[in-house]
Amino acid sequence: MEQGDFEIIVPPDALRPFVRRYLYANRTLEAGATFHAKPTGYSYFSNFFGDQGGDYGIINGRRFERQVRWFFFGQITDHDVTFHHARSLQLIAGELTATAHYRLLGISGAHILGLAAPLEDAAPDAASLARECFIRGTEASRDEHIEETNDFVSRLAERARPEDPVVERAVAMIEAANGAIRVADMSREIGIGERHLNRRFNHIVGLSPKAYARILQINWVVGLLYANDSARLSEIAQEAGFYDQAHFNRAMQRFFREGPREFLQSDHPAFRTFLAASRRFGPGTVPPED
Repeated sequence: MEQGDFEIIVPPDALRPFVRRYLYANRTLEAGATFHAKPTGYSYFSNFFGDQGGDYGIINGRRFERQVRWFFFGQITDHDVTFHHARSLQLIAGELTATAHYRLLGISGAHILGLAAPLEDAAPDAASLARECFIRGTEASRDEHIEETNDFVSRLAERARPEDPVVERAVAMIEAANGAIRVADMSREIGIGERHLNRRFNHIVGLSPKAYARILQINWVVGLLYANDSARLSEIAQEAGFYDQAHFNRAMQRFFREGPREFLQSDHPAFRTFLAASRRFGPGTVPPED
């Protein structure tokens, strides 16, 4: 899998409370492609408009075949996740905001961790709508695939659950700080007890505020590592809000099963495309210029 396989596309402003970005790819494969998913803090829906034969995934040793067009992928933390595309990489995926799986699809946080399932199983009502919206195949243009996806999300948004202002504010604070924020400080500023915040946040997002913040913190580190892989790791750790380099190293090992030096020496081309610029997207950011 090459670095340029996924094109990052910013959704319309009206949809950005629900979708952070689209990831688009449209090419056939000669020898297949395998990549390992890493934690992002977000969930995804995918429309596979190409050849579906032979695709599969493995999560913590549990294999599943992808034999349907529309799939939902939930939050992962330290899960061991592998995806294999046998014949084509032809899909458009929506990276949902931290609360969109709950508001758009009605999937609570309790059901999202490590979930990889056909959209029909995860959210039957959304799957019915997907059948109406996604009708084009490989012959369609990039813009036509984006148009279908915008229509799908727009129609879901029309019937979305109301937002929880406490959880939305907590998410915004964590994202603005790139995860370098204490739950106690956040609770105090919002004016809510930590236990109450944890309960509401977990129910909707699927992670505790602390776990969500740590994943975003790690993603920020990845961006720093890719931006300047010759910088001193201790400086990167400090800039990213870790106490010291040892704290930083332990976090990298937990999420990636590699320390920062090993990570930089490994070949993660798809991860660079998929994750490294992730913090530039979302409802509270200014879309990057083309």
